[in-house]
Amino acid sequence: MLRPLIKIFFLANAAFEVARERVEDALDTFTARAGEYKSNESDRVQKTRDKFKQMLNETSQNIWNRSDVLEGQVREKIRRQVADFSLGALGDSTEINELRAEIATLRAEIADIKQKSPV
Repeated sequence: MLRPLIKIFFLANAAFEVARERVEDALDTFTARAGEYKSNESDRVQKTRDKFKQMLNETSQNIWNRSDVLEGQVREKIRRQVADFSLGALGDSTEINELRAEIATLRAEIADIKQKSPV
């Protein structure tokens, strides 16, 4: 009767050791996979960061280029308006000078008529 109890004791002990080894192996595998996943995850995070930085750089470059285009358009519009205003002012001053000359001619004619007519 002692022998079956000893056998059960050793079987239980062996089962415990096998179970412990299996658990340790499973934990080692889990730890290795977790480490692998962590390194893969850090690679993914790094790739995501790189992709985000690239997208951010492209976006900032597009914004910068668009800003240059808009600035050029506004400058051209202002330049055209100044040119139009200058030409308009030049036209106005030419018209004013023509009107002054006409007024001077009319004054001269009026003065001439006054001199010729007996008052």
